[in-house]
Amino acid sequence: MKTIKVLIAVFLAWGLIGSAIADHHKKGEQSVFQATFLGAYGGETDKLVSLVEEFSEKGFEWRPAEGIRSVHEAVLHVTTANYGIGSRFLGKALPEGINPRELGKTIKNREEAIAVLKDSIQFVKEAVGSLDDAALAEPIKLFGSDSNRMGAVLVLGGHAYEHLGQLIAYARSSGVVPPWSQ
Repeated sequence: MKTIKVLIAVFLAWGLIGSAIADHHKKGEQSVFQATFLGAYGGETDKLVSLVEEFSEKGFEWRPAEGIRSVHEAVLHVTTANYGIGSRFLGKALPEGINPRELGKTIKNREEAIAVLKDSIQFVKEAVGSLDDAALAEPIKLFGSDSNRMGAVLVLGGHAYEHLGQLIAYARSSGVVPPWSQ
């Protein structure tokens, strides 16, 4: 009799856990991966935007040496990657009027560059937030290598960190103080 009660308790608990997991997925809640990634990505991109906003219009054209990306070009590079990777590998449709390959030709000033950077960050957040675990695990070719969509998400995070570091170095070299250091 004791064994039957234990089995009934186990099956009831299993049913409740299964129901909770199913409810979690029905409500469209984020997976642990999504919540962790989006939290980290939000923090790093908030820093990126706040730093970029510290550069003046003239400072936006600063570059460490001839042939190296300017601040403006680095910002548009991040923006292009956000839209390009988000659309190509995460399956999110590009907003109307956005052609990642043309941003360098169409975005000419600091305000426009900051606005499109912010929009591209939101684009990434929405793209990542829309993927369930099965979609994240879906195999893809990522720049010629076997990967999955989660790999593309991680590339986006690493890319943002890489260029945050680049722009911190640019800021320090050109006399701009990052806002978190003031």
